[in-house]
This record gives sequence, C-alpha cells and structure tokens, in this order.
Amino acid sequence: MPLYPPGSWLHAGTRPAGTGTLTAGRFTVPAEGGRFDRHLHDDDELWFIAEGRAKILLEGRERYVGPGDVVLTPAGTVHDVLEVYGTLRGFFTETGHPVGGRAGHLHADPADAAGHDVPGLPLPADFPADFPADFPADSPAGSQEV
Repeated sequence: MPLYPPGSWLHAGTRPAGTGTLTAGRFTVPAEGGRFDRHLHDDDELWFIAEGRAKILLEGRERYVGPGDVVLTPAGTVHDVLEVYGTLRGFFTETGHPVGGRAGHLHADPADAAGHDVPGLPLPADFPADFPADFPADSPAGSQEV
C-alpha cells in the first residue's frame, strides 16, 4: 500500500485498485491569507481536527471545533470554514461513492466554487475555555453550537 507524505493525498489518480476510500489527505487553513469554499459531496466526509480552532458551517448551523474533534459531514450536506482562531490543520477522508456519485467538492453556484477569504481572528469570548470538555449535553461530542 502506498504512503502519502505531506503535500500529497489519496484521490482517483493515486488510489490503489480495490480500496473503498475515495479520498484522504491533510488540509490547512492558515490564520493569515486562508481561503475555503462552501461545498458538499455525494458521499460522507470526515475531518479530524489536529490543530487550531475554528467556526464552521455544518447542517445549516455554525459550530466551534478544536483539536481532537472528528466532524462528520453527511452526503449532500453543505459545509464551510467561516473563521479560524490560529492556523487550522486537519485530516479529511471521503468514505466512498454511491453508484453514479461525483468526486470532490460540489458547489451550489459559481460564487461558492470561487471560494472566499477565511478571516483569522482572536479567539471569541464565547469559545469554551476548556474546549471540548464543556459542550452542551445535547450537542455532538466536541462540537459547540455557536
């Protein structure tokens, strides 16, 4: 099986035959000059947040995420990184495709496809002090709704 060092990722052009994983790799949204695109996928996507804190859009709601969080974005769900509080680094994987599914980032309109600046801001006063330990009981573990 191949090893994917930093700067490379698993995708259709590098994926070994017989694997069910569609894509996997690392992502970074820098605190200065960061960009991201509002998008969705035809399959589920998982993020593991390794470093940094951010406000994301998921299932129509803004949420805080931080180190150690695993974010599950169900197929067809629009998601985005709205703000970062320090450089955000993580790992992503798309779980596989339904028959006839499309690969990669899918966009509702050309403006989403063009992406947007992601501001690097100071940590907000309402960001949990010992995140993710003090998230509300009815929120998914490690995901504080804003």
